[in-house]
Amino acid sequence: MINEWNVSSSLIELECAWRQHQRKNDENNHVYSTHHLLCFNVRGLDLRWGEVSLLSKQLHTDIIILGEVGHIDLSLINAAFSNYNIFYQAGENPHGGVLILIHKNITVSRLPCSLPNVCVIDIELKHTVRIIGIYAPASKTWNWIDLSSLITDRCMVLGDFNIDIMRDGDKADKLLEWMDACSLSAIIPDTNTSLRSERTIDFAATIGIDLSIQAYEGNTTSDHKPILGIAAGEEFLARTNSRTVWPVFSLMLSYVYEFWMKEWSKENMDVTYENFISFLALLKMRCQHYFTTNNDRPSIPKEFIKMLAQSRSLSFRAKRTGDIELRKVAGRLRNQARYELKCFQNEQLSKQLKERHAPGETSRIFWSKTKRHFKKTSASLKGFFSSTGEIINDPQRMADRAADHYGKRFDAPTVMRPHPYVDTPPMQWENSNELIPPVTYPEILNVLRTRKKKQSLDIHGLSLYTLDKIPKNYWHFLVHLYNDSFTKAYIPKKFKEVRMILLAKKDSVCNPDQTRPISLLDSFLKIQEKLFLNRFRLILKDHGLLPENQSGFREGYRLQTPVLFLIEQIYSYMSNSSPVATVFVDFKSAFDQLWFKRCLGKLGTMGIPTAYINWIRAWLYGRSAIIEIQGKRSKWIKIERGGPQGSSLTPSLFITYHSDMADFFPGATSFFFADDLAAVLAGQIGTRFTSQCIDLEHRLQSFMKQLEYYSILSVQPINYDKTHVMFSARAIKYPDPLPKIKCGDHSVDWIPRFKYLGYWLSTKLGWGNIIDRTCLIVRQRTAMINSFKLNGQYSTRLRRVLFSTFVLPYFT
Repeated sequence: MINEWNVSSSLIELECAWRQHQRKNDENNHVYSTHHLLCFNVRGLDLRWGEVSLLSKQLHTDIIILGEVGHIDLSLINAAFSNYNIFYQAGENPHGGVLILIHKNITVSRLPCSLPNVCVIDIELKHTVRIIGIYAPASKTWNWIDLSSLITDRCMVLGDFNIDIMRDGDKADKLLEWMDACSLSAIIPDTNTSLRSERTIDFAATIGIDLSIQAYEGNTTSDHKPILGIAAGEEFLARTNSRTVWPVFSLMLSYVYEFWMKEWSKENMDVTYENFISFLALLKMRCQHYFTTNNDRPSIPKEFIKMLAQSRSLSFRAKRTGDIELRKVAGRLRNQARYELKCFQNEQLSKQLKERHAPGETSRIFWSKTKRHFKKTSASLKGFFSSTGEIINDPQRMADRAADHYGKRFDAPTVMRPHPYVDTPPMQWENSNELIPPVTYPEILNVLRTRKKKQSLDIHGLSLYTLDKIPKNYWHFLVHLYNDSFTKAYIPKKFKEVRMILLAKKDSVCNPDQTRPISLLDSFLKIQEKLFLNRFRLILKDHGLLPENQSGFREGYRLQTPVLFLIEQIYSYMSNSSPVATVFVDFKSAFDQLWFKRCLGKLGTMGIPTAYINWIRAWLYGRSAIIEIQGKRSKWIKIERGGPQGSSLTPSLFITYHSDMADFFPGATSFFFADDLAAVLAGQIGTRFTSQCIDLEHRLQSFMKQLEYYSILSVQPINYDKTHVMFSARAIKYPDPLPKIKCGDHSVDWIPRFKYLGYWLSTKLGWGNIIDRTCLIVRQRTAMINSFKLNGQYSTRLRRVLFSTFVLPYFT
């Protein structure tokens, strides 16, 4: 590399030479296998085979589990589903029966099972996965324990359980006890699946499978919603792996330091910065070492590998010659190797448990493996619904569709002018001329030390982990860049290029508006944002600009604070025998709707110094992004609205922008956590309950008008579908029906319970709901602990450690 540097006449020539070493991030590295499932209680397949056929084509399903199929015509089913292998298990009466259809490109075998309404098959992927399709009517003649012998370490049970885990008491307890005994984890949709009883009785139980499921909200003629599932796996082929030799990276940067010192002394910092990050990205790539692995082999001592190879060699020779004594010798050698290997693995497990809290590679490997096992990855984005209901799972088509959607969302809003915050004369404050304090070298090093060393790459191929490997003397150049940026209120062009990824908010298959865009900003910009945020927070604190009822993204405030204050306020009103209405307001894509002009105008009226406002203006305007999905990139889109999600500055700017929101609702007690608003209203104290309820209705209508007005004024749309009202009172009987409440032209629903900041609140503020849901989470995590092995080994001590880490916090 030094020779390549010395023989190159220019930086461009060197980069051209290094680009020849560039290797695509090998797409053959991993072959990600996702299988689409459809689970559907059809209530008679002879009536709904056409609906099932249409759903399977729209959703591109690989596996279909149908319950309560009744009488079936196999010749018709074979003709309608010619691309599937069909497996049928009869029921206990003419209305029962389970049918499983597996696409013919999947290797499959059926296991004999005498239980009615239970069909068992194995599909061959990298590992054998067992699928058990069930229909469990109340009159079933078998018990859950009868299925225990069918459960494997990679298994999923799907179908109509005819039990709502959250509402069916003793029946649910028996089912959960069986799941616990089999280390099965319940995977439950977020909405009800029975249209007749409005209960959630169609779901799945899994072990060793990453499965996500959701209820299909389209039209159906059955009284059960179809359940869509995605089983995510990862098949490994012969592949090329790589690792970056970081000591070489750092040494090379030290060698070329003088060159970059001259480059950074030039006036045009935009060009210098662009050349610098391009050089860093190519140097990082040049320092990558590629190696091929045909098979995954555990890291075990060579003597054990040699012993096992010798055993196999002797075994083959004994088979070839028919020598019985040689076969016995090979068997003894194999058993000895296996025993010593098991002892070695147990020693490694004990060592990892002992050193799990000590700094070093051992503890890093231990926690990375355990956290990966408990981290739910099935919520990642797997596809989009098209306008016809078809699932789009091609990454390029998904990226293009998302770019079309977000290109419109990030357009500048159309606002009626004049506007009070935009068109009013600027206000002069005594601190208007206050400058942004300069950045110092030790301050940058302190920020670098405290930032998490994440490896997510920005648009230029750099990450905070890469920045940590840069020699510290290079940060003197960045001190000059950051100070020049604060003084002149400008941002380098490359700072404004964003790589955007999408996360599914709830369902793995959804529409683009149900995703959350995460902006992977320029890595050096992240450091400057943190430096600016420290100064901006100091201004907010010194001038007391943030209200006490705002608890989000503020030092010294916890998430539990607004929850406890909210409960205390409701209790206070209820203790005075007043009816209480709690309004939970959800703002639509809150951070993405930030209106630049009003935000900047409002900061001026709040007394933020001009230098800060000018830098924020430079930071907000001129940004552009590409959307990347599974390595495929969209076109560039302009961002003329919203703060980047993923920036440390966006939340603080957002809560400052909305710091006066509570002033618009004088008749309510408001609690904020970033963009989450909970407003409590109560009827007049000291009158009859009926009069109090009428008064509360008037107050609610007035609040909704004020909310709608604020939404229009701030250009902050309300998500009416997720805005709800909860009624609470000491009275035994509530008004029936509760009054109709409207916000603008939209109706707002009354609800009996609501999940606020992760805590379930009910009308009587009881703890039963949150206890039941916490118990379910504890059961799921305990099942995951029981199925976890570290390097193929497990022990009581390992399970105790995992329990204290991943389960015990739910009891505190």
